[in-house]
Amino acid sequence: MPGQSKTWMPRERWDALVRGNNCPLCAECCSTETRNEFGYTIATLRQSLLRLTMNQFPPGYCILICTKHVQEPYHLTAEEQHLFFDDLWCAAKAIERVFNPIKMNFQILGNLVPHLHVHITPRYYGDVAPGRPIGPGDPIITLTPQEYEERVRLIRAALEA
Repeated sequence: MPGQSKTWMPRERWDALVRGNNCPLCAECCSTETRNEFGYTIATLRQSLLRLTMNQFPPGYCILICTKHVQEPYHLTAEEQHLFFDDLWCAAKAIERVFNPIKMNFQILGNLVPHLHVHITPRYYGDVAPGRPIGPGDPIITLTPQEYEERVRLIRAALEA
């Protein structure tokens, strides 16, 4: 999704996004394309869409997008919350099986796109940010299309295991 910004977008645009008008994450969930400038679709789960990010620093960095447009997890019904967080734990376990990180970080932000999504960031011993979250551009690692497709295949297989 869009990069870091030092200023808030116009309030009218923010309010429209909160309502779901022209929401880029809703568009991601409805798209039949398996890849775009932001990443590759791994799987549609019960209450979410799992995507491998284009920036693969760190390896296995993914975003889990709620398929229902809500701003916060507590805006979901209790059943939807259960499904969404179960999807999150399943996705994290699959990423852990494939990439074997020492720690998993989960960030629910939404300051740029107010649609519930979680950044799933595997952490590795010796990475660039031992005492803080890894942020966009810390650094940027791009892969070949074949390397992305292989990571998607491996995570899908781990989800099915």
